[in-house]
Amino acid sequence: MFSSDDKVIVRRFWRDWVLHYRSRLVLIFVLMVLVAATSGAYPALIRHVFDVLAGGADQAAYSTGFIRLDDPFVLIPLAIILLSSVKATAMYFQVLTVNSLALKITTDIQKAMAHRLIDADLATVTAEPAGAFISRIMNDLNLVREAFVRLANNLVRDVLTIFVMVGVMFWFSWLLSVLVLAVYPLAMRPIIRIGNRQRKASGELQEHMETVTSLLAEILQGVRMVKAYQLEAAEKTRSATAFDGLYNRLVHLLAGRARIDPILEVLGGFAVAGVIGVAAWQVANGQLQVGDVAGFITALLMLVQPVRAIGTLNAVTQEGLAATSRVFALLDQKARITDPASPKTLAQIKGEIAFNDISFAYQDAAILTEIAFTVAPGQTVALVGPSGSGKSTIINLLPRFYDPTAGQITIDGTPISHLSLSGLRRHIALVSQEAVLFDDTVAANIRFGQKDATDDDVIAAARAAAADEFIQQLPQGYDTYVGATGNKLSGGQRQRIAIARAMLKDAPILLLDEATSALDAQSEQLVQEALDRLSAGRTTIVVAHRLATIQKADMILVLDKGQIVETGTHRSLLEKNGLYAHLCALQSFS
Repeated sequence: MFSSDDKVIVRRFWRDWVLHYRSRLVLIFVLMVLVAATSGAYPALIRHVFDVLAGGADQAAYSTGFIRLDDPFVLIPLAIILLSSVKATAMYFQVLTVNSLALKITTDIQKAMAHRLIDADLATVTAEPAGAFISRIMNDLNLVREAFVRLANNLVRDVLTIFVMVGVMFWFSWLLSVLVLAVYPLAMRPIIRIGNRQRKASGELQEHMETVTSLLAEILQGVRMVKAYQLEAAEKTRSATAFDGLYNRLVHLLAGRARIDPILEVLGGFAVAGVIGVAAWQVANGQLQVGDVAGFITALLMLVQPVRAIGTLNAVTQEGLAATSRVFALLDQKARITDPASPKTLAQIKGEIAFNDISFAYQDAAILTEIAFTVAPGQTVALVGPSGSGKSTIINLLPRFYDPTAGQITIDGTPISHLSLSGLRRHIALVSQEAVLFDDTVAANIRFGQKDATDDDVIAAARAAAADEFIQQLPQGYDTYVGATGNKLSGGQRQRIAIARAMLKDAPILLLDEATSALDAQSEQLVQEALDRLSAGRTTIVVAHRLATIQKADMILVLDKGQIVETGTHRSLLEKNGLYAHLCALQSFS
């Protein structure tokens, strides 16, 4: 039923996520014992009722309306009411505690998965669509939670109930008990086989769920393009095909689950038929009392539900194991960009940057080849070149979003690989083409540049970024929520808030990656003026497409196919009449 890998997964899940909640586990076990014990008392009471009826008990007090405390027709109903009340109370708190524990455990895992993704390097996060990660965190954890609840209920409460009922059945008749126990093991082989198929089907379902989630995210993110190019029909067809595939996989999974109950139903029918036949023969021969038979059949009928639950448990467990395996695969992903064992510290830096023979490859494709240049403190260097020449890759290497495959990058002579990631990145501010804003207030988005900044600091940064005027006109000013990805603001407004964030960070090194490429002329002028103020006195590396921005640079690096092919100022490069002069003539820098 369980492979060695499954046992490793179960042990790890128990050790790392469940065992922390020992007090809740003890409470759950006590409540389950109470449920099983009260269940076992029912057949004994039923047996007593039939024995009283068969023995011609005193009906006088009962029929005349007088109640005696020793009257079995008073005591037995009271006992049944008491038993059912105790059992119901225990079941309520047991179900509540098990489900709340399952929610707590899966919430802990979801937090750990989110933290792992936040800490992951860029290569890991961009290797799969965002929808795949979201599906794993949400959908897979739902399966894990369902499996945990079923295992807790079935492996403890239902197994305890089965043991109690089997014990009661043997107390009534060992022969009938052996007959019943000989039938149910016949179901084990097909149930295990169905469970193994369910695991495979569940894995395929979750993978397809990732695809559907990613597809929906893709359609929603590209909705403007869909409408602009009249792709509605194509996207409807694509989404319908994906949902049809999801439907087919769900039906296949449900069909597997549906096979289990009929198997147990047929076997249960054989067991009950055999019991009635043998019991009638034993009663006729004086070997059993009617009360024993009634009690035995009651115990047998109460045995059916937990046995069915155990029968379907393997399928649910296999689905849960498949989901848990996928969850652990994400948690076990090792970050490739990590802190050194003994990081150095740069309390204050001048801002000298050196790329020493840097090469970089991504997924076996060479992106940069032997890039070498030095940027003096306070100097501005512009990177220009055709699209795909490696400009943004250089920007990404400096804060160690990626590590070079060869060569060394230094800041003030210290290799950046010798610094902690936080120690390195605190000295770098980044403004990119897509201004990333979070679904929070304007002030909170600016304050990401410096968490302990005062309101006055935030306003000062916004003014420097030419953002204060439009912010004051927003419904709640700086307390206005910008919406998901800042969708309540225009592109120019988002970019100025991003610049204000960089202003507030006040880092000595500034990286500008196509920071004005997506703006209209008016917005670009405001943003460019803000960027000029931001870069003043800072070591700046800029990827730009506007000639006006490039002309201001102290040095221009011209890249082509991952190599620096020209270096110089605007005037000197024009005189060379090379690639830069050609790009200037075309006004094409990206």
